[in-house]
Amino acid sequence: MKIKNYILTFALAAFFMGGATAQTSFIIAPEIGIHNSKSKPTGDLDLSSDFQDMDVNYSGIFSYQGGIALGIEFGGSWALMTGLKFNRKGGEVTVSTRDPQNPFLVNLPNGTQSTDVGEVVQSISHNWLSIPLLARAQFGNTIKVGLAIGPQFNMAMGKYKQTVEYSLENTNLSTEEEEFDFGESTGNMLKKNHMSLLITPFVSYEFAKNNSIRLAAMWEAGSNMVNDNFVVVKGIDQNTGQPVLGNVNGTMKNAQFGVMLSYEFRIGIEGGKY
Repeated sequence: MKIKNYILTFALAAFFMGGATAQTSFIIAPEIGIHNSKSKPTGDLDLSSDFQDMDVNYSGIFSYQGGIALGIEFGGSWALMTGLKFNRKGGEVTVSTRDPQNPFLVNLPNGTQSTDVGEVVQSISHNWLSIPLLARAQFGNTIKVGLAIGPQFNMAMGKYKQTVEYSLENTNLSTEEEEFDFGESTGNMLKKNHMSLLITPFVSYEFAKNNSIRLAAMWEAGSNMVNDNFVVVKGIDQNTGQPVLGNVNGTMKNAQFGVMLSYEFRIGIEGGKY
């Protein structure tokens, strides 16, 4: 389903549900959060096949997000939520070997090559403008517990950055940093948008009428971010010794888990805080 269909569904639901009760309010909630972000590639993008008999470990990076949530609450317990937020995602992979019979092939600054053992860490980070479309339920009085769940549309911002750090026993190499464009051409690994599923169980404390502080756990599972047109090296031609190129056969999905803190206040639709 395309994003415009999600928006239409959201708007119609808000109209009918909002009209079903006089206790309807508009929600404004600035929010900020921290999370662990992990990317897991498959197929051609998985480094395990390139570094056989070495330890390849994918892990998360510490990151953050923040923005403003907007919504319509009806009946005091139910709400439809959307908003805008800056959302930084990424991950890292560590490749290590201590076996001198299976070392890294190292490209030296003077143009020559050498071999060495140790550890190489490659990290990637990318920024997104995220628009969630969530259904929310909460129950309680001064202290409430609840759950918000729904899809989230993510649009790329700027360029994504890739960093490679070396920790080798006998070779001292500088950290490498590169930036790449999002897009749909053969040279763009990541596409400009992707969908994800967002689940946020929460606890809120209403410290004044229609004003509350909310602490939420956040779990986000993203869809494939890889551009299908991206071209990778598939192998080496045995006759010519030249690389064989082809469209990527693989995926990269991002998962995040963290906590969000927000301040929420509600304004009566008919006008004025109630």
